[in-house]
Amino acid sequence: MKTLIPCFLLLFIAYLLQSSIFNVIAYDGISVDLVLLVTVFFSIIYDKHAILYGFCAGLFQDLASGTFLGIHTLSLLIICILIHKISQLIYKENIFLPLIAGIFATCLNYFIIALLIFLLGYSYSIWQIINNTIIALIYNLIFAYPVYFIIMKIDAKLQYWIKRSEQF
Repeated sequence: MKTLIPCFLLLFIAYLLQSSIFNVIAYDGISVDLVLLVTVFFSIIYDKHAILYGFCAGLFQDLASGTFLGIHTLSLLIICILIHKISQLIYKENIFLPLIAGIFATCLNYFIIALLIFLLGYSYSIWQIINNTIIALIYNLIFAYPVYFIIMKIDAKLQYWIKRSEQF
């Protein structure tokens, strides 16, 4: 419970970086999805609160972006539930974990959003969705390792401060 506030603060910082600084390197309006990466890695590290992180990150992204309310919320919630179930079966210190989790989460995120937009009755080009997914996949793969290692360092510091505060 002591890690919730720092994690939500990190999600807020990730959204600020995603929407301001990383728009400079955006290609065709698509840039790295830091909120998705941070949420997925939190779901891997903190098993108990995975669903809460997915719901809150998606709701914050929906409210801040002005798109359809609930699309990112549902998408990140489903992704975090699946990552939580899968993370119980894997070794969390695996070197390929950030890449595999980033690929899985990005593809699933774009698939869920495309499916929801289709179910709402809007028309779109399937090739545009595939193109956007590939571009986002490249960005997320480039940033998967740095984001994962930053989160692991922050987690180590948080665990240190929690153990230190329990001693007093």
